[in-house]
Amino acid sequence: MSGDDQEQEWDAFPPGALPQQVGAPGYGPPGYGAPGYGPQPGYGPVPGYGPQPGYGPPYAQAYGYPYPPTPWAPEPLTWPDGPARPASATAAAVLGFVTGGLTILNCLGFLIMVLVGEDDAPTRVLLLGPLCAAGLITGAVRLLGHRSPVVLFGSALASVAVLVLALVVGAVTIDRTGGTEDLAVFVLMASVLPVLTAIFAWLPTVRGWAAARP
Repeated sequence: MSGDDQEQEWDAFPPGALPQQVGAPGYGPPGYGAPGYGPQPGYGPVPGYGPQPGYGPPYAQAYGYPYPPTPWAPEPLTWPDGPARPASATAAAVLGFVTGGLTILNCLGFLIMVLVGEDDAPTRVLLLGPLCAAGLITGAVRLLGHRSPVVLFGSALASVAVLVLALVVGAVTIDRTGGTEDLAVFVLMASVLPVLTAIFAWLPTVRGWAAARP
């Protein structure tokens, strides 16, 4: 190879230049352009995979959110504390039944005392208890039926009023030593259940649940 030929090759490919950098055929950017990825036939949207019927607006309208109710996402509450009867309402009704039943049993004993002639003025006052017991049981049934607790609450207060009246009458009429103290202890113990019944029956939760009756 002659010196002229080497000089021509040196001029054509300077030091550090590769053939693909100087536009040699088959190399360089023209061979690496943007790939031709356009819409391919047969790969469009697949029919039948859109929104499934029964999920979406029907549940959103019925339940207030776009998914059906599940054990971890229950139905929306129909009132602030839930659609079911609150435990305090159940407790009030149970107390009403218990208080009414015990009142009837005590009044049977008072009635026997009257029949055998061993009664006194407070005993006759306590014979008003069956009326209160009837109201307590009726109010408890109404509350369990998702009705107002007013009857139960009023009957419980009436029971307390009868006991207090018996204590007042006993304080005025009983002359026996220690008789008034015994009566006071009885009235205090007998007042526990009707007082608890009245408190539970008039809780805001119970009244709110009863007022939200559909």
